[in-house]
Amino acid sequence: MVVKRESERFLIKLPVEVTAGDRVIKGTTVRVSEKGFFVRAQKVFNVGTTVDIDLSLTEESSCRMKGVIKYAETSAISVRQNGMGIELVETCPGYLKLIRSFQHGRSLS
Repeated sequence: MVVKRESERFLIKLPVEVTAGDRVIKGTTVRVSEKGFFVRAQKVFNVGTTVDIDLSLTEESSCRMKGVIKYAETSAISVRQNGMGIELVETCPGYLKLIRSFQHGRSLS
């Protein structure tokens, strides 16, 4: 079965902090799109968790968004495989501007 993605994905590595309640997980984006992104992190939140996101766009600029964990991956063999897929429910203009700047480049879809 082939799954058709709704939006193009791009390989963009940016530092991100994902927060739920008083728990903060730091990680790095891997694949991003207008609808969400995958974060590599040593720990993950459970699927269905609503999270606050602080994404560093540049050293001087960050973006605050909200999302829901749609996929979580953990590996006992290598923590480098751990990560979570986040669907965005609230974005910011800076994030959308970044994604649109890549839309004429190479996508991963």
